[in-house]
Amino acid sequence: MPNTPMMDKDYALDMLKDSKLALHSLTMALAESTNPLLRETLINVLNASVDRHFRLADIAVNKGWYAQPNLAPLDLLKQDLTESQSLTS
Repeated sequence: MPNTPMMDKDYALDMLKDSKLALHSLTMALAESTNPLLRETLINVLNASVDRHFRLADIAVNKGWYAQPNLAPLDLLKQDLTESQSLTS
């Protein structure tokens, strides 16, 4: 496959992936924490991270870069097929 430059969509989807991992990690750390001050800090960081994730996801959905939340499964499959075909041409 040729070395192609990353596009805005690629950056956004990569950021969403990393954001999901961060949210998972924060949630696990919060669940394991026994220190009340650490819990409070983790809760604040988690809430801010969720807010940033939703804002990024909204941008990606509005740009058409992320799965449209209201599409039927067959329409999502058609969208993925069309996108994959455009990548190979």
